[in-house]
Amino acid sequence: MIIKCLKENYIACLLGGAIGDALGAPIEFLSIQEIKGLYSPSGVTDYIEFADGTGEFTDDTQMTLFTAEGLLRARHRDMLKGIGGSLNTITHHS
Repeated sequence: MIIKCLKENYIACLLGGAIGDALGAPIEFLSIQEIKGLYSPSGVTDYIEFADGTGEFTDDTQMTLFTAEGLLRARHRDMLKGIGGSLNTITHHS
């Protein structure tokens, strides 16, 4: 039960991060003044699509996924072969 809840929480965290990244990607490198000038004095008030009409995540999400994969691989190796650091050490070095 606890493991299932943890897994769901990890999935929700990764998905929420990817969604937030995709929503903010079109304005990621704009200043607040540029955002207000392009969209409205209130800033962004609606979904912004990329020029091709799609939403995309950035390298931030990709790096998060690589980190998560590395943590899973390290944990699997530790469990399978009994080699590797403790989970705290693995997480610290990620």
